[in-house]
Amino acid sequence: MSGIAGGTGNPAQPPWPPYPPAHSTPGGQGRSPGPYLLISALIIVGALLGFLAYQSASGKQEQGRTEPGGDPAAPLYIHAVDDILADQECPAAEQAGGTAVFAPDITSCLILDTVTHTMTVDRLLEVSADHDTAAGGWLIQLTFTAEDGTLFGDLTEAVAARPAPGNQLAMLLDGELLTAPSVMARIDGGQVQISGSFTREEAEALAARLAP
Repeated sequence: MSGIAGGTGNPAQPPWPPYPPAHSTPGGQGRSPGPYLLISALIIVGALLGFLAYQSASGKQEQGRTEPGGDPAAPLYIHAVDDILADQECPAAEQAGGTAVFAPDITSCLILDTVTHTMTVDRLLEVSADHDTAAGGWLIQLTFTAEDGTLFGDLTEAVAARPAPGNQLAMLLDGELLTAPSVMARIDGGQVQISGSFTREEAEALAARLAP
């Protein structure tokens, strides 16, 4: 954080020359340096307006912090859910092989389709942690490349036609389940929101993991 430190010694000279001496008038009164006071007042007002504009811009940035896109530290895997083992831990072999993941919010194991209805995202155009005005929490917004956006549209179209729970899509990063929503129809546009009652710190940390 920058700042201006105080010091000792002679006071600094002002950045403008001193006012010229007032000229005497026949009446013995000195002429007031009105133009100079007006210029100084305009300088102060201009600085104040610049500060207020900066504060306004900073406040807008706080509402929706955006992280640069790029290659995630690990690929983002998106798999259809084949089955749900309710109130069960995942079989060790399947979890180790990446074909199953535990969902702590429902304390159940998700069996994943990692062959047919699946895709891998190696690069994202943009990742942002934004305030969810509807739910009151925070969410992560992902923007895919054009190619991945088309693949995701095709995947969601196929998954939406499957009976439950096969119409769920699980997103995993580093073997951790991020979300597993149901898909009701094809999703075009190349943008996805990941919500899960995140705090601001959690959302920003996840956005940083997706776009290091």
